[in-house]
Amino acid sequence: KLDDESGVGTVRIGANVPSLVHRAYSRLPTHARKESPQLAWRLDTDFSDPAKLDLPKFTLTSNRKDPQHKQPPNFKIPLRQEQLRSLDWMLKQEALDAAPFVEEEIAEAILDHLGWRAQGRAQRPVHIRGGVLADEVGYGKTAITLGLIDCSTERIKKEGKPDKSSLKGKIYVRGTLVVVPPHLTRQWSSEVKKFTGDHFNVVAISSVSNLNSLTIEDVIDADILVIASNLLASNVYLSNLDSLSAGGSLPAQDGRYFNAKLDIVLDSLREQVDRLKGEGPSAVMEEIRKARKRGVSIV
Repeated sequence: KLDDESGVGTVRIGANVPSLVHRAYSRLPTHARKESPQLAWRLDTDFSDPAKLDLPKFTLTSNRKDPQHKQPPNFKIPLRQEQLRSLDWMLKQEALDAAPFVEEEIAEAILDHLGWRAQGRAQRPVHIRGGVLADEVGYGKTAITLGLIDCSTERIKKEGKPDKSSLKGKIYVRGTLVVVPPHLTRQWSSEVKKFTGDHFNVVAISSVSNLNSLTIEDVIDADILVIASNLLASNVYLSNLDSLSAGGSLPAQDGRYFNAKLDIVLDSLREQVDRLKGEGPSAVMEEIRKARKRGVSIV
């Protein structure tokens, strides 16, 4: 507005901060997120958009100053010092009180002529146990991972079974599932033998015949299950899946229709698991026979 007496003009600019924050918050993942978000905003009144970004040089960090973990309790061959440092980091990532991973989204609005930049930020700490071991080829990642399994066995036993509500449609197992390329299934089995002797019960699944001969008891009793990754996407595996679930046949090709049908099949599989635990295998087979008669499953 213009003051007629003084001749002074006034310009008022409004910043809709809640909209910016809401925009940033809407971009955060929501699936299985129970933690409360942390919201913040700021206004920079001396902003100039740089013609060229001057980002710091990317460098790979080293674990040389990290602490070393003690040798795994059942190892026949000791790990090297650098491997023990990686093992210590992995165990901390697996701990119940592991530091959360912070998801962050930012929304901004820039008014170039005034040099203003408004920013809304939404953060959510997510407690995810685990991580990625990305050491170089030949570093001994397989041995370190075996060390992680060896050091975690007793802790997992002490944790006990989850509550019944979280086991609905599931069968509880304590073993570690290792998914590897087909040519590494035998190598993993030999590495377990090499480092830990006969301490662990290893089940290797490298072919369809191995998979079909497995029983539920075999899986429950196993300490380590090594499976070839290509089996999980094979037609035989998918055929077994839709047959056991009695929930319909899966399409031959990937895509949105396949994903939608897979959700239906997995829901039916969970019902079959509960039926197995509550009524026994005969009830499961009866449901499969009914599905065959309806023509929703092809074996």
